[in-house]
Amino acid sequence: MRWFIFCYWYEPDAPSDPVGLVRIWTLARQLVEQGDSVTVLPPRYRSSLLQRGFSTAPIPLLSWPVLRPLSYAVLSCLVGLVLACKSKPDIVYYRWMNSPHPLLYARLVGAQCVCEVNGEPVPDWSETDRGLKRRLTHWLASCALRRCDRVVVLTDGLRDLVIHRYRVAAERVAVVPSGTDTGLFAPQNATTCRRRFELDPERDYIGFVGSFYRYQGLQCLLDAMAIVRRTRPSVHLLLVGDGEAVPELKQQAERLALTSCITWAGRIPYREVPAWIGAMTLCVAPFRGDRGETSPVKVFDYLACGRPVIASAIPSVSAIFSIEAGVALVPPDDPVSLAEAVVALLDDRERQFHMAKQGRRFIEQDYSWMHLTTRLKEWLAARPAPIHHAHSSVL
Repeated sequence: MRWFIFCYWYEPDAPSDPVGLVRIWTLARQLVEQGDSVTVLPPRYRSSLLQRGFSTAPIPLLSWPVLRPLSYAVLSCLVGLVLACKSKPDIVYYRWMNSPHPLLYARLVGAQCVCEVNGEPVPDWSETDRGLKRRLTHWLASCALRRCDRVVVLTDGLRDLVIHRYRVAAERVAVVPSGTDTGLFAPQNATTCRRRFELDPERDYIGFVGSFYRYQGLQCLLDAMAIVRRTRPSVHLLLVGDGEAVPELKQQAERLALTSCITWAGRIPYREVPAWIGAMTLCVAPFRGDRGETSPVKVFDYLACGRPVIASAIPSVSAIFSIEAGVALVPPDDPVSLAEAVVALLDDRERQFHMAKQGRRFIEQDYSWMHLTTRLKEWLAARPAPIHHAHSSVL
């Protein structure tokens, strides 16, 4: 099959090179390894120019806020039409982006259109989408999702949301969760990793990797760290990533007298993430309780690297993970419970070892990217269900 993948993505605090396209790069690479032809049409970011293993057609953007997505929509369609003249795609795959242009493009070139929904299209917890903008976005999402040939979602909760809120036929929706590259994300020797980053090899390190947004629950993590330090003063915190919440997090760390026991690694190249995880004793994913539906990518990466994990028991996490999969679940927004779980795990080396082994095995069995891509292709190869609308005579 020949795939065209549209994937606009933008993080306001990192306009030069957002990191949100990692799943797309990995999917494209896995499809090529399984014999398909793939062309990705990403915004012209630095990371877009560095991708290897599949074709890319980086799309230049106009940098003004409103014109950014509009310029991507118009230019990506024009470039896609030129490329389709040479080789027509069988599948147009796109991540929901507040715009129906990939669907319109797929209809023009006669390709099957597949929309990936990796988060709530119009989040209830959003602090920015209000009023008219929110209603317009919801209407666009409803129109696009009901008219796509297939919809791929990352969690069971998103599947229910797409079916009930956006009235997409259940037979056209499939859950294909996130996973991880089990070749890149693999267990490494902790002492070696710590020495590489000039960390004390004898200390215990609690680690977090991700974007520093408020929904990640890092405020709760810092409060828990203050509690942990009362009985384990040598424990250190590794925070890998960056984002809008950094200034207030650093103020909180100073207020809690944690500055000396935190390493702020900042944004790092993607291929270095496994080594940072390797330096950690245990990893955390302290999502806030109001996070909404999310695919916990970081948890898959942690487990693939052979590290025990403590995570908030929000629905999208507890639906996949358990202690048998190497993940200890705690109530969200509860620093005392998080601290108690951290201390209990630090005090039990045998439990750490077993959780790490179970987590890696869990990922290898069901959540490697090779396995997930095969599932996606098999589902798309089956005959698609017809699209039914309530007012088909009008449409």
